[in-house]
Amino acid sequence: MKAGFKVGIKVDLPATVKPWMKPQLEGLVSHRLYATWAMVYHMETASRMLLAPYLENTEEAVGAGILIKHLRPAAVGAPLHIICTLVRVKGSRVYCRLAVFSKNRKIGEGSTLQVVMTRSRFAKLLREAR
Repeated sequence: MKAGFKVGIKVDLPATVKPWMKPQLEGLVSHRLYATWAMVYHMETASRMLLAPYLENTEEAVGAGILIKHLRPAAVGAPLHIICTLVRVKGSRVYCRLAVFSKNRKIGEGSTLQVVMTRSRFAKLLREAR
């Protein structure tokens, strides 16, 4: 990891709820609201945005876990801010806390786990997945 990667660093991912972010659920429901799966997408994206600048050229990372609470709805068109904070690094494991806001209201919260590894280890995992 590059210098500066320390507990407390943050990123703020701004976004807008788009029509493709509403729940689909194999056609069973289609509310014009921000889907939980889209919130997961934004949380994982923000976590990667936080980590990516600190990866060495020889390193890669993968998502290994996510916990989420979807607290309130947000309509299509609503502005979002996904705030990601690094809370812990233990060996190759990177833990982040996240909060999702829309119109100054917290609409979601959660945590992510990413695992950092060498690019050669990552390449091996890709080969095994085929």
